[in-house]
Amino acid sequence: MRPLLLVLLVLAVAPPAHAQSHDGDSPPTASPTRALPGSELHVDLGALSGGFTHGGGAWMDSFAAQAASGHLLLGGLTLEGGVLSLLPVRRGGAGASLTLTARVGYTGEHWSLVGGPVLGLAYAARPALQVLPSLKALYRVGPVDLHAGLLDLHGLVPAHLGASWRGVGLAYVLPLGARAWASLPLSSALSLRVEGFAFRLGNAQSAMLTVGLSARPSSLAGAPP
Repeated sequence: MRPLLLVLLVLAVAPPAHAQSHDGDSPPTASPTRALPGSELHVDLGALSGGFTHGGGAWMDSFAAQAASGHLLLGGLTLEGGVLSLLPVRRGGAGASLTLTARVGYTGEHWSLVGGPVLGLAYAARPALQVLPSLKALYRVGPVDLHAGLLDLHGLVPAHLGASWRGVGLAYVLPLGARAWASLPLSSALSLRVEGFAFRLGNAQSAMLTVGLSARPSSLAGAPP
């Protein structure tokens, strides 16, 4: 899993071939401004804790998390995908799992909307395959981005509403929880990203913290954050 994440990150940072294909005496054709950069890739490592509470206490399991996600804009058409691997840190608890996300939608000048399935493959679960719908929306108001999502972040966050400014975001997770993230620019195309959430839904509760890198092609480094 780790070699694959590193390869994806290198490919995302490398300048796209078409950025150098124009004539040296003519400036490249300007593309329409969009609410999202033309392409972006996130690679994250972290830990997830989840379980259930009951009258006599709580049952919790911890996992090591490895994830990669990203999007690609083809004009306004938006393609988004992600993969999450969870490995248990102790024996006798829940087994390993793999989650795949595939969403498609459209991104305009001030907004973006994508939706699609989240496929969960769990080693010890019955049934082993679970398919759920996922939806994510963004609306830009000046320098502020408003966010909303259903089963976002690899299907882990049930529903959220929030806002971000200059790479720092905070969201309310329904019915009781929060999600926060922050990006620290390392270069014109690379940022350090920290993200976490915690929520309670009925007798289920979950919390996650990840640290990773976000990469954009160098030709898009001047796009709005």
